[in-house]
Amino acid sequence: MLDLDSLISILEACKKNKIAELIVRKDAVEIRTVAPAGGAVAAAPAAAAPQVSLSAVDEDEETAPAAAPAAAPAAASTGIILTAPTPGVAYVHPGTTVDREPLPKEGDVVEAGQVIGLVEAMKMFNEVVAPQKAKLTKIKVQNETLVKIGDALFELEPL
Repeated sequence: MLDLDSLISILEACKKNKIAELIVRKDAVEIRTVAPAGGAVAAAPAAAAPQVSLSAVDEDEETAPAAAPAAAPAAASTGIILTAPTPGVAYVHPGTTVDREPLPKEGDVVEAGQVIGLVEAMKMFNEVVAPQKAKLTKIKVQNETLVKIGDALFELEPL
């Protein structure tokens, strides 16, 4: 996992070299930095739980700069993308229940640690939880769709 000093060094290098967007992958954790229209680089919230921003990547793919900055400021995303922690069947429909609580729908505000989806693999259900308080802006897959590890499931807007 990246330590704080490494993250600060990366952010400073992005600012110094005017890099608008950067994705850093290390130990299956992905951190995306995006510079807003003003030019300052900010880090999207890092993954605290394994199911947030997971990617199956090789260790030698530690940094991969994006091709070009977004053309319109609205296209620059500061949202959080939650991905599939394992391959399996995604349960994301708001009618699905977890411990008798329905899953949230698009537009709902979710709390840190709240279960917002499930991925079933071999009769085991892996929870996808919100890393922080946020608004669920988009459910990116259909309910009961087969997903691979790292497939985007939800988009959240931090509050």
